[in-house]
Amino acid sequence: MAGIDLRNKLENGGIIYGTMLSLSRNPRWARAIGQLNFDYVIIDNEHSAYSRGEVADFVSAIITTGTTTIIRVPIPSSHHVTMALDAGAHGVLVPYCETVEEVKEVVAAARWRPLKGALVDRAMETGEFPSETSKEYLQERNRNTVVMIGIESVPAADNLEEILNVGGIDAIFVGPNDMSITMGIP
Repeated sequence: MAGIDLRNKLENGGIIYGTMLSLSRNPRWARAIGQLNFDYVIIDNEHSAYSRGEVADFVSAIITTGTTTIIRVPIPSSHHVTMALDAGAHGVLVPYCETVEEVKEVVAAARWRPLKGALVDRAMETGEFPSETSKEYLQERNRNTVVMIGIESVPAADNLEEILNVGGIDAIFVGPNDMSITMGIP
């Protein structure tokens, strides 16, 4: 399943099933998990110490099984989002997003790279691109990209309606442990 297939399933009200790879350091485990017929596998690079090379090896192993590969990046950062997609992942799960500004930054990195600065702002806000050819290229390049946003704190929940109005988000991930701690419920 490619990223576009996962997105289409979500858009059509389908249920998706996946798992997270967070402890193994061996790409054979990644391939074995990929063969279990999940819709997606998330490689957890937030709560693990994987190197860029290990992440790329995991992505390669999982993709050979036809499973959508998503990387949970360590922090909400356009730099980490770009590195995850450069490793070959179909998408990203960006943890602990609390503000619209953070979400816009990571969505822009996932959807419209290599555009940056004022050009990406204009593309996101108005749909205007440097040229029609640029628009077509970027849309085709990113049609398989899945963007998941982590809602894991009270400030994120307070801003949820505004966050969900940012174009380009395919799904949210509620982090129950982090959320409960910020609510004072250990």
